[in-house]
Amino acid sequence: MTMSCAEADTFLHAYVDGELAGADRQAFEAHLRACEPCTQASRFQARFKAAIRGHLPRPALPVGLRARIESALAAAPAPKRRWPWQSHPRAFTIAAAAAAALLLFAGNLQRTTRPPVLLEQAVSTFHHDLPLDVLSESCAKVSDWFRGKVDFALRPAALDPGTRCQGGRLVNVRDRLGAYVVYQVPAGHRLGVMVAPSDSEPLAGTRQRVLHGRQVFMDHQRGVSTVTFREPSGLDYVFAADLDEDALANWVETVYLNHR
Repeated sequence: MTMSCAEADTFLHAYVDGELAGADRQAFEAHLRACEPCTQASRFQARFKAAIRGHLPRPALPVGLRARIESALAAAPAPKRRWPWQSHPRAFTIAAAAAAALLLFAGNLQRTTRPPVLLEQAVSTFHHDLPLDVLSESCAKVSDWFRGKVDFALRPAALDPGTRCQGGRLVNVRDRLGAYVVYQVPAGHRLGVMVAPSDSEPLAGTRQRVLHGRQVFMDHQRGVSTVTFREPSGLDYVFAADLDEDALANWVETVYLNHR
């Protein structure tokens, strides 16, 4: 599907807000790769909204709102029993247990066949190699550029003789604004790091390891190796590279985690 500039303009705000998905998102990003004016417009809107979100204070809840809600709930009449299991709970115990087991199995099956959104987007971004919002070989300067644009502090990778920064760009992950930083690692390999606030979606991978005290999930899909982990601070990290899984894991541990 080829998208014109006029069509891209109608999708712009949905894309910046992280609400564009599926074929529409793919067509929009394909258009950005070929259209510099629309790419600039997308970057401007992302920066503008990030700046507003970063400077406007979050409104405080009205005084006494929690107490009023609790009082209203306590005063509300008990709901009438509408279903048979409410009157005869023991008769449905076995059926409920079987249904729960079936749902658990289906959920696990879905997690194994559909990768988490952040992981899928990190691999897609690595493949598309879209234009970067900031270009610099200084990892510290790239990290500083994200200040005020995302709701978290982005820590750069440690100085390493074989690693240099290339730049970064803002990304939209559902309703979250995240950061994507690109590094060049030894032998000319490219490595991308996507960081976004966690939405508690379970992490996944075909292998698991412990790196510097963290449980990480490793995978290889569409020619890209990935390492994923969640920080206690509530940030999710996905590292994607054209390296084998163990080489990527070693880079994450020695260059990124050992100096944090």
